[in-house]
Amino acid sequence: MTFSGWGDTVARSLLSFEFDFEEPQSFKGVVKSKPFADLEFIDMVCGRHAAYRDASKIEQGQRPEYLMTLQLSGEFRLTQEGRTAVLKPGHFTFYDSTKPAALESSDDYRSLCIKFPKKLIGPAGDAVSELTATRIDADSGLAPSVWALLSTLNETLDTVSNVNRYSTVSGVMNLVGTMLASHVGPPASAHPKETRASLLQRIHQYIDEHLANPELGPQEVAGAHFISVRYLHSLFQDSGSSAAAWIRDRRVERCRIDLADPALANVPAAAIARRWGFKGASHFGQIFKAATGLTPAEFRHHALTGIH
Repeated sequence: MTFSGWGDTVARSLLSFEFDFEEPQSFKGVVKSKPFADLEFIDMVCGRHAAYRDASKIEQGQRPEYLMTLQLSGEFRLTQEGRTAVLKPGHFTFYDSTKPAALESSDDYRSLCIKFPKKLIGPAGDAVSELTATRIDADSGLAPSVWALLSTLNETLDTVSNVNRYSTVSGVMNLVGTMLASHVGPPASAHPKETRASLLQRIHQYIDEHLANPELGPQEVAGAHFISVRYLHSLFQDSGSSAAAWIRDRRVERCRIDLADPALANVPAAAIARRWGFKGASHFGQIFKAATGLTPAEFRHHALTGIH
């Protein structure tokens, strides 16, 4: 499928969007849509492009649906309601058909998307609405089992009799609702101030103990404390910071301490950066200079010689 027919194809299988192609003439994509009772399984492979869905694309009276997408290859960026999820293989997210959204896919994009009416996940529907455009790890909690089931069902739809399709969907969607609800923390108002302060203190300790993990981020911290990323952000807002900024600042502080330690004078700055979770020397140098006004080498020289 070339760019000229892409909009109509996506509108038939997923939703209506406006599209933006960097290189329209070279764009190619394939969408395979398979209905199954109230669900729709959508396999997509395509090149780099962006898609936008504003109020003009949302039809009045349209059935409220969620679209849950598992990233299989490439990178995908989804923005909705002020949140942005950046997916790589092994991550998934979902979005709401009744609200504006912006999507971007890289080259070599491949995904499995499940489209379903919101009502199919029952009481969990309202609770999980705050998770749209939130990156979720497909390898943690219930997700591996649920996605294995969905992937198998996608491959074997034709073998399920018409009589059993709706009961199968009911069972599957109960699991999907439970999986999504497991990532939702209690609302901020449910926590007394003391409890929030205590929880934030535990989170600070957890971050300090896991700084060496380069994958440490808001999603991982929230999951380790059985709260939603949204609730994690609300905890840090109380102190005028953010989870990502706190992690970055703690890493910089640990690097400052090590760079100023005479016993570590022969340890390369890049090795110290890796020790505290920075993924690359260049990235570390940029972050460190932005925080201190000095490059790591300059800071170390000043700290060890006392020359300012």
